[in-house]
Amino acid sequence: MKYWLTVLSLMVPLALPLHAAEECVIESVARNTTSLGPWIDQDNWLAPENLRVGLQSAGSFMPLLRIKPTTAAQILHPASRPLDLDKIKARDPLDQQQRDVGFLLATRLYADGVVVLSNGRISGERYWNGLAARDQRLLLAGTRPLLSLMGAMAVAQGRLAPDRSIIRHIPALGAQTGLRKLSIRRLLEGESHFDWSSQDIRDWLAAGGWHSGAIAGGVRAWLNQPGRWERDLSPAPVLGGVGPEGDLLVWAIAESYRMPLAQVFCEEVLRRLRPETSALWLTDTQGTELSSGLALSLRDLARLGQWLIDARNNSRGSRIPSWFIETLTASAGLRTAKSSELAGLRKGSELRYGFVHLGGAQNRVAIIGPYGNSLYVDFDRRLVIAVYAAYPKDHTAAMRATLEQVWDALGSAAQPMGKR
Repeated sequence: MKYWLTVLSLMVPLALPLHAAEECVIESVARNTTSLGPWIDQDNWLAPENLRVGLQSAGSFMPLLRIKPTTAAQILHPASRPLDLDKIKARDPLDQQQRDVGFLLATRLYADGVVVLSNGRISGERYWNGLAARDQRLLLAGTRPLLSLMGAMAVAQGRLAPDRSIIRHIPALGAQTGLRKLSIRRLLEGESHFDWSSQDIRDWLAAGGWHSGAIAGGVRAWLNQPGRWERDLSPAPVLGGVGPEGDLLVWAIAESYRMPLAQVFCEEVLRRLRPETSALWLTDTQGTELSSGLALSLRDLARLGQWLIDARNNSRGSRIPSWFIETLTASAGLRTAKSSELAGLRKGSELRYGFVHLGGAQNRVAIIGPYGNSLYVDFDRRLVIAVYAAYPKDHTAAMRATLEQVWDALGSAAQPMGKR
């Protein structure tokens, strides 16, 4: 049986724009073979010492899709009272001393950029180490919460049935009996994962083209190898956890809309942000979008946070289902599922659909990607803080604690006088 994805890949040549209702243009871009230097290669481009180059030069190592809505960009106007990052004080979690926020960002988080939106206006913006406002930065595991968001939108539109097995939505996987126990709901929540060996993960990454030794057929051929899913499920969610389950979700969303994921993302998410810059999405050698492959400019990442705020305040006019945002923000007492604490964050912080529900003050969530790349959303204060960084570890308690201090200090400083 020939599936629409196969037909589409044969019909659409590389570098040919795709149009959908004159609103999205998607261009396939082959890997740029120009060398970035003698010391950066396919196997070390995401090593800690190369992060600043690697995260902004993904097209030098992998093919990608350039995604551009034809809608006009929304101008982000400056706030009437801009923030001075060097005058806002916060506690340094490493030595408990008072430092300014600019110091914590640049020195503790190895930040390359920060954008602060207050009521939809830029109240703070700064870049370091060569990052510019229009540069797209690879989100890696920070892509996963957005996949859950897109999946929730598909559920709300009746395209995905949350309690059905994943194989009911991906006919090509019908012979994978090990997937019968994995429901769409379980996949969206990300609160369980299969028990993969380190060799499994290396092979999966190779199938996607993340490092040398690529496996023929791409990631979907790897996902559908006989016996691939004959293994146990582990119930423990992991912050920033990436794995083959994310590529299953990519596949399910694409099947549910009967179009490639990049087209779904553009029509359902990106064009609604009215972005300044095209998005990029890394693919395997077959042109299939990868579950950790989205790259956005920092301003457009901040727009995503503002979109979530606007969706909560106008749920009837939003594509984002109200139950999704309410689940992210609900207090722990309203949830039956228990999640392990996240070291470095306040008590009550827990993973929900790949986002982090933050303990402490109500109605605050975050995307915490690897290396300090993050998006903070305070629904009550209408505050968004987007950070791109190159912290030399993917996740640590110290990194999360520093982010929380920065969020708290900027949140307080952005409040009108008398409300702090």
